[in-house]
Amino acid sequence: MKKIETFVLGMVQVNTYLLWNDNHVLIIDPGSKSPRLQESIDSNNGIVDGIVLTHAHFDHIAGVDALVKKFNCPLYMNDLDVPLLTDPKLNFSIGTDVIVKTKPHILSPGKHTIGKFDFEFIDAPGHSEGCSMILWDHNLFCGDVLFQGSIGRTDLVTSSNTKMMQSLQKIKQMDPSLHVYPGHGPDTTLKNELLYNPYLQ
Repeated sequence: MKKIETFVLGMVQVNTYLLWNDNHVLIIDPGSKSPRLQESIDSNNGIVDGIVLTHAHFDHIAGVDALVKKFNCPLYMNDLDVPLLTDPKLNFSIGTDVIVKTKPHILSPGKHTIGKFDFEFIDAPGHSEGCSMILWDHNLFCGDVLFQGSIGRTDLVTSSNTKMMQSLQKIKQMDPSLHVYPGHGPDTTLKNELLYNPYLQ
């Protein structure tokens, strides 16, 4: 049985997602080591097949090392954001410096299988150079590219307004019936965003 759990974590309320396929789990963007998240996995006898990052800003990576250690799982991401893991200035750390020591496996654009999960990894630069989206069945995990009614910032290091506009054009060509799970805020549908999000007009 497949399901999606959402945990709102960390000081800037990032959405961390647990994708379930039977008792196998894929973690997307762990914003903290979250005892609640760990308890959900443990209480359901979860087997963590991996952690996948949409990008490597501090609020999306703060829980990586602790969860890798606890669940003995690999980390996957776009290679263009790898430098952000170990540089608090590049990952925009606020307050405490966030540094990830886990060495990531690199995901190129295209279809991949991790454990029991088949998905497509999609380049979507703009918010950061290595921003990516994860398409799992009919669910689009878009990180900080697209939000309900808005989009991610393009004024940070490695951001690009031009590339963000190109990524949004790519999103506009996708299936409008997709369910959209952003990095912050409520989930939505691409159909609603095409109708009401001013950045997709």
